[in-house]
Amino acid sequence: MITSFEQLFRELTATGRQRIVVAGGEDPEALKAVKESFEKGFGKAVLIGKEEKIKESLAALGYQDKSFIEEIVPVQEEEEKAFTAIEEVKKGGILLKGKINTANLMKAVLHKEKGLRTENFISNVLVFEDRRDKQSRLVLLSDGGVNIKPDLQAMVAIIKNAVWFAHKLGITVPKVALLAAVEAVNPNMEETLLASVITKMNQRGQITGCIIDGPLALDNAISKFAAQKKGIESPVAGNADILIVPNIACGNILGKSVMYYAGFPAGNLSVGGKVPVMIPSRADKSEGKLNSIALSILISR
Repeated sequence: MITSFEQLFRELTATGRQRIVVAGGEDPEALKAVKESFEKGFGKAVLIGKEEKIKESLAALGYQDKSFIEEIVPVQEEEEKAFTAIEEVKKGGILLKGKINTANLMKAVLHKEKGLRTENFISNVLVFEDRRDKQSRLVLLSDGGVNIKPDLQAMVAIIKNAVWFAHKLGITVPKVALLAAVEAVNPNMEETLLASVITKMNQRGQITGCIIDGPLALDNAISKFAAQKKGIESPVAGNADILIVPNIACGNILGKSVMYYAGFPAGNLSVGGKVPVMIPSRADKSEGKLNSIALSILISR
């Protein structure tokens, strides 16, 4: 089981370099990330974008050695950047958003004929390194990036994607916590009703490969002390591997709190397409992009 990003980096180094297609290769933080992936032995860059701007960014970073770049594909227009990147990914590799509008990239990714769509449901998964107990473990959080307010069917699909992801990390039977503000079912709180239904579906074998419990408040999901104090007996409480949020706002806020307040390393990507897609925030630093690259390579195997 992979319990830290450093462990993940070491394991990927033994598997050789994967192509990282950067849509908008002018982005300095993306360039830093792909260069570091090359230095660690698991990545090489294919940069899509305005060639002169890419070279300006490389010069500004002081990168004289460009051996981490497999190819620069010169493209001027935003829409062409996106579709050119998609075509490169189809030749082999993973996709990282650089200096390009997210809407333009996702339009290309979701294009029926030219994109990366499958019949699978697409959701965002954030993986962060929980360092609270002086012993790292990777925890998954979904969905804080794609689905605004999932209904029952969408919530089940989000869970299945996260469980599949957890299996790739070596978590054989992930413990899934369905988060809410309280741990009791409340008819006035829709998320608690959904959580209770999904928990029962898991108990009856309709959702497999994991153990699900909910509703659980965040403290009960991740703190054994809190769960014990509240008298909650559950194989998930206090030891959740996957945190499922009721809506995109909760996921976005919790994910950024983990990174900005706790300072935990994290990476995130959208899964469910032909390849994982990395759509980092414009404010994300190269470290987060590097973590996302490593996760993408792992689950692409």
